[in-house]
Amino acid sequence: MLASIVRFCRRGSRTVLAAVLAQALLLSAPAKADELADFHAAVERALDQYHFALTTLESSSQERTAAEVLRLRQAWQEIADRFGAQRPAVFADDGDYGGMFMQIDVRLVGVLLVIDLGNRDAARSALAPVEETLTRLAARSTPPR
Repeated sequence: MLASIVRFCRRGSRTVLAAVLAQALLLSAPAKADELADFHAAVERALDQYHFALTTLESSSQERTAAEVLRLRQAWQEIADRFGAQRPAVFADDGDYGGMFMQIDVRLVGVLLVIDLGNRDAARSALAPVEETLTRLAARSTPPR
């Protein structure tokens, strides 16, 4: 492959090669922007589910609340599965990025256990750091306009 590129360059087609390389670079930039937008959208969905679960906690049965927290955990798992290993560039300097996924997942399991025990106050308190994390992720991943 490299040999054919070198031969191609020697034939005087450097301009064409430069155009192809420039196009490849330009196409990769929107992909990174799309990745950030996808991450942000996934976090916003999880944040919406968080608010729905909290509302359900305040006004519904243990079963219904547990079901909504399970949906929140699933939304979180989708983010972890898609972006856990391949973090968006805005999180490149975040040393706790990988551990954050496990911490929130463990916290959500704890919330489910507390809900099962019937303690709304403890469940509400245990959910607060989840909201903080989701809000922080949403703020840091807001795509540029």
